[in-house]
Amino acid sequence: MNHFTWKKRLSQLVIVMVMLTLFPLTGFAEENDINMDPPLTGFEQRDGETWTTHEEEIEFLEEVATLSDRVSYSQIGTTVEGRPLHLVRVGFPEPPSDEDIANGNNMLVIGTQHGNEGAPREMALKLLRDLAFTDDEERLELLQDATILFIPTANPDGREADTRSNAEGIDINREHLSLRTLEVQAIASVLDEFNPDITVDGHERPRASGNPDIEMLWPRNLNVDEQLRSLNQEMVEDHLLPEVEGYGFSTGLYGTPGGAGGGDERIMRNMLGLRNGLGLLTETAGLQEPNYRVDAQMRTVEGVLSFYYDRFEEITSVVSGAPERQAFLGNEQNQPFYLDGADNWEPTNIIEKKPTGYLLTNVQVNAMNKHMNLFSLEKENVYSAGEYVTMSQPKMGVIPFLFDKRATYNEVEGIALYNSQNVGTATNMSLLVDHFANENAFTNTSDVRTLKMQLTAVDRFEKKEDTSKVNKHLNGLIDLLNYQSDNDLVSEDAAEDLMKYALFLKEKWLD
Repeated sequence: MNHFTWKKRLSQLVIVMVMLTLFPLTGFAEENDINMDPPLTGFEQRDGETWTTHEEEIEFLEEVATLSDRVSYSQIGTTVEGRPLHLVRVGFPEPPSDEDIANGNNMLVIGTQHGNEGAPREMALKLLRDLAFTDDEERLELLQDATILFIPTANPDGREADTRSNAEGIDINREHLSLRTLEVQAIASVLDEFNPDITVDGHERPRASGNPDIEMLWPRNLNVDEQLRSLNQEMVEDHLLPEVEGYGFSTGLYGTPGGAGGGDERIMRNMLGLRNGLGLLTETAGLQEPNYRVDAQMRTVEGVLSFYYDRFEEITSVVSGAPERQAFLGNEQNQPFYLDGADNWEPTNIIEKKPTGYLLTNVQVNAMNKHMNLFSLEKENVYSAGEYVTMSQPKMGVIPFLFDKRATYNEVEGIALYNSQNVGTATNMSLLVDHFANENAFTNTSDVRTLKMQLTAVDRFEKKEDTSKVNKHLNGLIDLLNYQSDNDLVSEDAAEDLMKYALFLKEKWLD
């Protein structure tokens, strides 16, 4: 080594020593942070002997969010007993803003709607942690393109009490149409804001000891967009079942036709499809060993992530196109709406000719305000007497279930209209009379003519805005409807809807 080289090396050594003095162990600390073990859930710490407690879950979420830039979380609701409901966001290199999440791609995992079904919750906690610290290139690429959302515990009061229901004794998985519990309202707010491409709804069969280890199912409701349901079924049957079986778990499809595996519009599995997204129900056997059940849930949802990654463009195309297809179908009156049935069970309650929409009174509008907001239903004001909800909109699949008197679990009984011209006028009511006449709702054609003549008089004075004479002829119309109903000259359904419409017009002209 020559003199010049030796002096150069000595100078470099001095510089290094100075740097270490000024910045002691900085690089080692960063390396240690990277290589430190990720946090464990309470369930993992006890090797599955007991479930993660509520307090442990909160500490776990805070620790993961602190240690990983990929994770953020916030409170989206509170139960009747005061426990928080959390939404966790996982993205790479960090979660986008909520606005960007909503405008982009995302997937949602929901754990433990039923409080005595613990494995899905543990799966959600473990999976969000694993994604927060993974170095798997495929997972990181997916997290760049789509945010993975989690509601780890959808029913924290029920989980704390180890009960299926919430603290009010309500099975919240029968309330996704009614939206009557705080837990379901929080879930609905997330579904409405972010419109996930795929949502996983984790459950267990508490009395099952296996055979199979895990069951799955897609939204079977017949009003779900056909392209969505086809892709959803393919995800389950052609991708998830064989993949999970490859890990040594036995698999099957959940439920029986007409039962828990049917098209019930109240449960989340079907509501996910009616909200125009892909949905998956998972059901592990609740009497098996807890770690085994959690692992089965994990393998299944990891399979969903792989399907999302592999078919990302197709999933995006099908999901993003569903709202427009549904709005178009809602306007096709010759296409039926199914009030029961499923894709494996023949329907028995069918609206053969779809309404163009539903007319609601102000009282009904006030009662349905929560639903209007959490389903993002489009509506138009009808003078000052009420609102009209058209079927030609993206969420048309929930509208008759909410407003049609023929639906099993309807929230209100709106007036089903079959023509959207001049809604809220005598002219439109006359078109409803024509609809019922075509349905053979009247005994004699003369009764139809009498009603239409009375409505013509109402229409003439409506156009003149002569309130006194409008109300006079509306009173005559109501008397005529009562006479026809009392003498069985019109069907009960037609008489009921026409009377509702007459009273709606009375309310309009009282202002």
